[in-house]
Amino acid sequence: MIFAGIHGDEPASVEAMLELAVRMEGEKDPPSLFLVPVVNPDGIARGTKNSARDVDLNRNFPARSFATTHAPGYFPGPAPLSEPETQILAGIVDGGIRGAVAVHAPLACVNYDGPAAAWAEAVAAACGWPARGDIGYPTPGSFGSWLGLDRGLPVLTLELPAGPLAPFRRAAAAALEMAVAGPPEPA
Repeated sequence: MIFAGIHGDEPASVEAMLELAVRMEGEKDPPSLFLVPVVNPDGIARGTKNSARDVDLNRNFPARSFATTHAPGYFPGPAPLSEPETQILAGIVDGGIRGAVAVHAPLACVNYDGPAAAWAEAVAAACGWPARGDIGYPTPGSFGSWLGLDRGLPVLTLELPAGPLAPFRRAAAAALEMAVAGPPEPA
C-alpha cells in the first residue's frame, strides 16, 4: 500500500502519487498495489495539516504508543481509529499487505519502521535522500508506529523536501519507483 496526503499541508505528496498512478497506468504488468493518493481531502482542500475535525490523522492509529495527551497541532482524536480516513487505511491493512509507504514532507529523507532498513536503503540510493530509522521526534499513534513497530511489517515514510514538487520531481519519482518494488522477500 502506498498513500499520501494524510497531512493537508503536504500537497507535493499528493502530486507525486498522482504522477506515479499515471506512470503505472501505462505499464503492461503493473504490480498489485493499493494506491491512496489523498487520505485527507478536507485538509488538502484547505491547505491545513489536520482533518476537517482538526485531527492529525497520523496520530489516530491504534499503536501501543497512542495517547490523548499531545503537543499543539497533533490532536490524535478521541480514540484510535475514531476518524473515517484512518478506518479506511486500517481496513486496507487488515485486508493483507506486505508493507506500506507513506508519502509525507518536508524532511527529505526515507524514514522506516519495522523490518524495512534494506528497503529504505534501496529507496534512499535511488533518490539521494538519507535513510533514517528515527525521524528525530516522537510519533505516538502514527501509522509507522502501529504497523511497523507494533505489528512488525515493513513501513517506509518517504519524506519529500519542502515546497512544490517541481524541483525534486525526478528524485521523488525514482524513490517511488524503487518503493513500488516493495520490501525484499524474507530469507
